[in-house]
Amino acid sequence: MEMKNNTILEIRDFQLQDSEWVIRKHLDLYQVEYGFDNTFEQYVAEDLYKFQEGFDEKKENLWVAEVNGKPEGMIAIVKVDDETAQLRWFLIDPKMRGKGLGHKLMCTALNFCKQKDYRHVLLWTISILETARYLYESYGFTLSETVKHRIWGKSLTEERWDLSL
Repeated sequence: MEMKNNTILEIRDFQLQDSEWVIRKHLDLYQVEYGFDNTFEQYVAEDLYKFQEGFDEKKENLWVAEVNGKPEGMIAIVKVDDETAQLRWFLIDPKMRGKGLGHKLMCTALNFCKQKDYRHVLLWTISILETARYLYESYGFTLSETVKHRIWGKSLTEERWDLSL
């Protein structure tokens, strides 16, 4: 798939060797942009390893977006139950933001959910991620729950967003 300026985009399935990159990318980005502490790394790693151990290839996937052969973003769908999926680990490298990569990943994930006969998709985010929240809303997700607490070295408001398919 070609993007602007002869940039080559490939959205590929997750490979086991991507695990450390997914964890490191999350920690690096959230530490730099939002001041999260190292407990965030443990949170991402634990859930990613659980995903790998129980991976159901018929109902789950994690996609890596490569631009000119370099990983620049990711998104995942994790099975909650036969009718419900959770969108997870959605991240775009800051230098790739605003170029449509988030939309391409979101379409990939939601099309997968429709093909796999999910009826509902949920996700958890934090209120300070304004661009992500805008994107979720533009795809029809609605805010359904908020929880304020101290996590990852910060006082944050987590938000649950839901989408009926």
